[in-house]
Amino acid sequence: MKAIRCIVIVVALGLAIASSHVYGSETFVIDSKKSKVGFSIKNKPPNVAEYQDVAGSFSDFSGEVVFDDADPSKSAVKIEVKTDSVDTENKKRDEHLKNQDFFKVKEFPKMTFKSTKVEKTEEGKYEIEGEFTLLDKTKTVKVVFEPSGDNGGKTSFKIKRSDYGMSYRVPDTADEVDITLEIVGTKK
Repeated sequence: MKAIRCIVIVVALGLAIASSHVYGSETFVIDSKKSKVGFSIKNKPPNVAEYQDVAGSFSDFSGEVVFDDADPSKSAVKIEVKTDSVDTENKKRDEHLKNQDFFKVKEFPKMTFKSTKVEKTEEGKYEIEGEFTLLDKTKTVKVVFEPSGDNGGKTSFKIKRSDYGMSYRVPDTADEVDITLEIVGTKK
């Protein structure tokens, strides 16, 4: 009887291990209520001597993360951000950001990121390479994603807005933009 119980346990364990390799990836939908897409940029308004830090965020975004810890190369990230949801807590500035000088939201209503490569680092972080599209121009970006214990994590990276055709007021409004993503997913 003990031998049968041992065989059943071994078979069950074997099936569990085998199925974890077959079904090793998990899919998460980005929870926009718990997540944040933010940015900051240096700006020197006309007739002002000093640069100011301007922080903002986007409130309307969605995405999906396929995560495979056993084989990170099978992982994938897709994020879509509605550009007309930009918010810097200044309505006049937000309206200006939506016009032809910056996001051109009527012509280009979204910006996107789609991963092309995911690798786990020795520190337990993930290097993610992907295509970032803004104003219909796509550039490859690399980010380091630091997971947290709540089905999420964060990353920060920089882009040059002129690379995407957004050069209004450079250098008074900095060319380099800091982007921060704090992502929490809900298992699909």
